[in-house]
Amino acid sequence: MLSAKAPNEPIPFIKEQDLEVYSRCRDIAFEVQVGLHELLGHGCGKLLQETAPGEFNFDINNPPIDPMTGKPVDSWYKPGQTWGSVFGGLAPTYEECRAECVAMLLSCDFSILKIFGIGDGTEDINGPAGDVLYAAYLSMARAGVAALEYWDPKSRKWGQAHMQARFSILRTFLHAGCEFASLDYNEKDASDLTIKIDRGRILTDGRLAVEKYLRELHIFKATADVRRATKLYEGLTDVDDWYENTIRPAVLAKKTPRKVFVQANTVLEGEKVILKEYPATPEGMIESYADRSYV
Repeated sequence: MLSAKAPNEPIPFIKEQDLEVYSRCRDIAFEVQVGLHELLGHGCGKLLQETAPGEFNFDINNPPIDPMTGKPVDSWYKPGQTWGSVFGGLAPTYEECRAECVAMLLSCDFSILKIFGIGDGTEDINGPAGDVLYAAYLSMARAGVAALEYWDPKSRKWGQAHMQARFSILRTFLHAGCEFASLDYNEKDASDLTIKIDRGRILTDGRLAVEKYLRELHIFKATADVRRATKLYEGLTDVDDWYENTIRPAVLAKKTPRKVFVQANTVLEGEKVILKEYPATPEGMIESYADRSYV
């Protein structure tokens, strides 16, 4: 349902030369992303805790080293604290972002793509599995651009956790350098906005940028370091004047109507159950409802 689309649905923000591979591979790329996001993204990570006064789930006399500082960690969850109570309103979108980054990072591993039935495990960014990986990075960048629809300029707040997360990942791509990712347009109003991802740099610049971001997200969560987490995440999801006044209007101008799904019906013809499908049109939706005798 999430990846459903209407026939000949326009695909804004994707360059013409990328449309073929994106259209062909975006569904399987989405399946990989969701699988890695849900199973390994949300399913990984240990919280360092003082489970009871003086009792820890790690060696307090030889604590883990914080890879950002090179020093032993000096923060953890105190007795009675939880991930949600410490991070508060930041927690939902922050966790979605962490899971998305896990998926983006692991999808660069061709042996993992093989588990999903994509390729033979050989690393080849220009092969069929590379097509899926490229589509995955294009999809994430495109989602980050489209996410601006869910940012409210009046309250200056995000209205959707996943969209805020995807915007931060887009910013991470862009911070990896214009050689790797950029938002391109020639018109003053950005009405011709497109996304550029350098396919040849996904396994280098792209992967390293996501890896660095994920490391920070993960360590800050594990060590209850809400101060550094907030500074990092709010910095990446802040919508500045350029995004607000140039990119967001271009996104809203390309907004597609909310999808209405036409449902098939099952009917009995003698002893057989037949699946009756309908055109993906308003008339098809009405006919689908009209054919349901129980409605």
